[in-house]
Amino acid sequence: MSEVLVQIDQGKIKGKVLKNFDDFEYCSFKGIPYAKPPIGELRFTVPQPPDPWVGIRDGTKDCNICAQFDKEEKALKGDEDCLYLNVYTPSSFMKGDKLYPVMVFLHGGGFLFGNGTDDSAHGPDYLIHKKVVIVSINYRLGILGFLSLNIKEAPGNMGLRDQVQALKWVQKNITHFGGDPKNVTIFGISAGAASVEYLLLS
Repeated sequence: MSEVLVQIDQGKIKGKVLKNFDDFEYCSFKGIPYAKPPIGELRFTVPQPPDPWVGIRDGTKDCNICAQFDKEEKALKGDEDCLYLNVYTPSSFMKGDKLYPVMVFLHGGGFLFGNGTDDSAHGPDYLIHKKVVIVSINYRLGILGFLSLNIKEAPGNMGLRDQVQALKWVQKNITHFGGDPKNVTIFGISAGAASVEYLLLS
């Protein structure tokens, strides 16, 4: 497994070069923060732009998933610090001579569970060889994502606002991964598909 470095607005991030089932080579960058951790005073509030980092961030490992209740294990799992995304791009992006269409995936789960980091469920294998850049995101779920009290401390729909913040990040940074910010498609399943409709109506 070889590694690749990319410089984005926040700093340098290390990814890895992989191959899909069809032996198509692509680069994977995981756990990129697209907003500040929504903890403490930022809980229930509008997502804030992410902070920069010093040195090289390791983008080869899975990130936190958002806090949720696991019905099978009957326990809480995940973390409030979960506003991360993954980027998968054809390895040919390193040539820098072409920008590829971008597809942003919004996971399902009834706005209560699910994540955008599980490659076995919705990884890039079946799309990446079409020469597109794929972005998958986490967004806040349940009470943390959708509590609405009509006050400034909890205005509501934070999960959808997280999605908007992720799309802003894509517009600002995706060219560093060979993606075309003028050619972005959002798609999803279940609650993710509903999110697409809500974003179109907003």
